[in-house]
Amino acid sequence: MKKALKYSAGLAFLLISFTAFGQQKEYSLGNTRTLVQEFRQQATARQQQFVSGAQLRVSANTTLNAKVNFRTTGSATEEFLAGEIANTPGSSFFVRIEGNKVEGNIVLRQSKKAYKYYSDNTGNVFVKEEDINKVLCINYEEGPATSQVTAQGVTAAAVPADLQSYPGANGCVLLDFDGQYVSGTPWNNGNPINAAPATLSEAEMREVWELVSEDYKPFHMNITTSEAVFNTYPKNRRMRCIFTPTNTAAPGAGGVAYISSFNWNDDTPCWVFNGGVKGAGDAASHEVGHTLSLGHDGRNSPAEGYYAGQGNWAPIMGVGYYKPIVQWSKGEYNSANNLEDDLAKMTSSTFGVGYRADDYGNSISSAGVLSVGAGGSINSSGIIERTADVDVFSFSTSGGNATINFNPAPRHANLDILARLLNSSGAVVATSDPAGLSAAINANLAAGTYYVSVTGTGVGNPATDGYSNYASLGAYTITGTISGGTGSGAVTVYQDCNYGGYAINLAPGRYDMAQLNALGIPNDDISALKVKSGYEIILYQDINFGGSAYVFRGDFSCLVNLSVNGQPLNLNDWATSVVVQPSTAAKAAVMSNAITLATPVKSSSAASTTTADDNDATLDVVLSPNPFTQNLSVKVKSKVDQYYIRVYNMNGTEVRPAQRISNGQPVNLSSLSTGMYLIKIYVGKEVITRKVIKQ
Repeated sequence: MKKALKYSAGLAFLLISFTAFGQQKEYSLGNTRTLVQEFRQQATARQQQFVSGAQLRVSANTTLNAKVNFRTTGSATEEFLAGEIANTPGSSFFVRIEGNKVEGNIVLRQSKKAYKYYSDNTGNVFVKEEDINKVLCINYEEGPATSQVTAQGVTAAAVPADLQSYPGANGCVLLDFDGQYVSGTPWNNGNPINAAPATLSEAEMREVWELVSEDYKPFHMNITTSEAVFNTYPKNRRMRCIFTPTNTAAPGAGGVAYISSFNWNDDTPCWVFNGGVKGAGDAASHEVGHTLSLGHDGRNSPAEGYYAGQGNWAPIMGVGYYKPIVQWSKGEYNSANNLEDDLAKMTSSTFGVGYRADDYGNSISSAGVLSVGAGGSINSSGIIERTADVDVFSFSTSGGNATINFNPAPRHANLDILARLLNSSGAVVATSDPAGLSAAINANLAAGTYYVSVTGTGVGNPATDGYSNYASLGAYTITGTISGGTGSGAVTVYQDCNYGGYAINLAPGRYDMAQLNALGIPNDDISALKVKSGYEIILYQDINFGGSAYVFRGDFSCLVNLSVNGQPLNLNDWATSVVVQPSTAAKAAVMSNAITLATPVKSSSAASTTTADDNDATLDVVLSPNPFTQNLSVKVKSKVDQYYIRVYNMNGTEVRPAQRISNGQPVNLSSLSTGMYLIKIYVGKEVITRKVIKQ
């Protein structure tokens, strides 16, 4: 068990030895055990003298005397110290030692100097002088003045509950608007901060969430306003971004963050002090970018730390308050002082986040299906995740006019769209007008199969007045009308029984949960089917085409009261992924069973399940304790770090949505009523089902 020791804030110490700051090579501090022992010996000696401090060696002839404001101590190689350098205003320090890993820094804001602590893989510890901008975001410009009143005497607005940009993503950022008490972190020299709630309305908070979500849309990152969702992620895969007028952490700044703190494993937050949507949202994306290792985007000539942009564009890691298009950058503008590849750094293995999976194929051979509904209306959507990503969709028409509109996110978009219309051979028939972020194609088409492609583009000269397609990324929608396109799908799925609610056509293809959602079909929402002659649809219970699966080769007005081999079956609001394909049955069978339910089929997954207690998966799973009362530990005996779980009652109703957990991580299920449940565990392409009992 770790012990926390609070030191007096009123103690002051002399600088034992201090030489002029200058660039230096790394200085060895021995190994982690040596450093822990050194700090503990100092603490024992100083406590006996009623003194609380530490000597911080930074070179062979330089030692700084520190005032320790917060300390926790654990095992033989666990130590955390935070405080300030004695008699040095604007200074701070922290050192964290955990096993063979050491991280920390010393910051001297007034002289703009810094030192960095780090270790190698074997536990050898080093310290070196570092550019302060590679340690801490300093002097980040405050946002433009807003009409917001000050926090004093203001009742905090209700925070929009449970907003999530990517449920189950690898990493998580919590936009914390409702105030927060922060202690035991490097902020405020290790002293607590009681941060007031943000001075934003509920509508403004929602728009800030939209802005930040769009900036992080290409990544496997969940931007959320839910504390509960945030707490499901391990500490080294999450970041709290606090919106507050309490600027104790960096007075006079628009926000502040420690560089590369996303995976520090200690919940050190970042901060936003600006009011207003643009000021708060741009600052949040900027500060979270710092926690993912990004530095500032400025210029060498004129010398400036934050570039305010050109034309309608500015870099996120510069200052984008005054530009409508604010994107990630790799320093393509003239005189850039930072040429780092923002996208590559944030998606590196260092932080375990990465890019989203590509949602649609890049060629006509791997095209997705353009959703064409009644009257030829179009309703599709997608995401451009990477530079030069291309999403391709197919559609068919009996001939007529096609009006196709492509639009990025309705507010704070980053994606500048280039769209093309292709014929069945892949030749370009039409290209969208390059004006504005949106795109449109109007063409009179002969009968046949066509394709549309969507990608990001730039405008102007990225060196002087524009931007390239480098970070032209984000969400888009496709709408419009295709004459003669009505019923172009092989299968039509309906929201309600008796063919009510939405009616969405599906052409042959594979549609996982994400693809169905993009077409406007929520998870577990299909209630009726119409299947054209010669085709079939396979409904799968789980994501990734896993779980129980059933084939339909005809129309079904309601999926509630079905029967398979004499057994009753309810598949209403059940399907999570589907496959549409030409019928695999013999012609005679198709004719005789045109509107009957076929026999269940095994999922394409290697270890899918067709019954509740099918336990023949190839992976061994241990659930403990079982029965359980509050927490259930899920352990998969294989080389996996994380996986998804879902919980169902015995009627097949989902009672706990998909959650990504670490292997062996206890899951709090205390909210469930007593009884028996099914746990579905998704490990790669394997789906394992187990029964558990809640007492």
